[in-house]
Amino acid sequence: MKKAIFIAFFLLTACAMKAQEAQNIADLDFLYQSIQKLPSYKDQLKGDNNYIKLYEKLRKDLSTDDDFEVYQKLLKLIYPIKDNHLGFYRKPDSTYKFKYLRSALSLAELEAKYKAYPMDSLEGFYYNAKKTQRYVVVKQSQGRYYLQNLSSGLVEVILNQSQNGSMDAIFFRNPPVPYVLIRNVRFSSGNLIGLNFQKDANTNFSLLDPEASLYEYKNLDSTTGYLRLSSFSSTNQNIKVATDFFNRVKPDINAPKLIVDLRNNGGGGYKTSGQFIAFLKKYRGKIYLLQNGYTMSNAEQFIIDLQGANNLITLGERTKGTITYGSNYDKTLSLPSNRFLFHPTDMSGRSKDLAYESIGIKPDVTLDPVSEDWITQTIKYIQITNHE
Repeated sequence: MKKAIFIAFFLLTACAMKAQEAQNIADLDFLYQSIQKLPSYKDQLKGDNNYIKLYEKLRKDLSTDDDFEVYQKLLKLIYPIKDNHLGFYRKPDSTYKFKYLRSALSLAELEAKYKAYPMDSLEGFYYNAKKTQRYVVVKQSQGRYYLQNLSSGLVEVILNQSQNGSMDAIFFRNPPVPYVLIRNVRFSSGNLIGLNFQKDANTNFSLLDPEASLYEYKNLDSTTGYLRLSSFSSTNQNIKVATDFFNRVKPDINAPKLIVDLRNNGGGGYKTSGQFIAFLKKYRGKIYLLQNGYTMSNAEQFIIDLQGANNLITLGERTKGTITYGSNYDKTLSLPSNRFLFHPTDMSGRSKDLAYESIGIKPDVTLDPVSEDWITQTIKYIQITNHE
């Protein structure tokens, strides 16, 4: 009797494992087929034997019943593609019981280990954007790091080093979406750009005040104007707001020196940005363009389209490097198991943009994020260079 029960249990378990593996393979196959339709795949990986072998290898190693392990394996199909507008995350599900990673941390040991680490080391202590929590980034293995909350011990981010010095991050959130992929996180001047963690508790002058209005023009003095463009969103509402603003201030933008502030501009489309590009291409004065690590997508295209102009100087830090492809239709695809969502891109990329994907656009003049306000630093630069 016992033997019969054991055999029945074994057969049921084996069947369940086979069913789970089949479900995982169905998700892998669906994601692989979806990726093959991407303009970015066709530009970069179509016919690449190494990528085909990667898929075939993953297909043979999907017997796990751990959803998060499956998620990490599926991510390996996304990592080789230089397309930072892609999205992949656990489907919203308030009933999903995810076991968040946690480990005990000894603050004394961490202080002793990291006190001598330089500011330009990825490992070490961090603050969140509001400076209300402290974190530590510790190395787990080659190219893999954990960002942990010092109070709770919870791992809030897994950082995996990728191409061109950037990182792909798995960001752990509260339900109903417990984990998401954040592509192209970069470490620069003590900041994890893309995640809003920084080593220094002081003000980060590279960032704009999030409460500031999206568009502004004012004269800083008799020779210098200031134009802030914080969004190129192509919603009908924002196109109208941006166009009304531009038409209102355009007659007043005639100073011999013009600071154009693109910090924190997350992009959008040419329906919004095109009018400003056309205006600046004809501008007779000197243009000083501010950019930071959160200047991205169409805002980066904005800079590329102005490059080469004799009257343009860019200042700040390297841009985000999330620029090529993008999505016109904003579709989201549910994988067959109904566990994961894939956000594909559908826009064709410009070759001149792809050269900056995951790298960003380097400024002509680097500004210090902690010493003083960037507009002040820019004015000082203008004063110095105009007296040389």
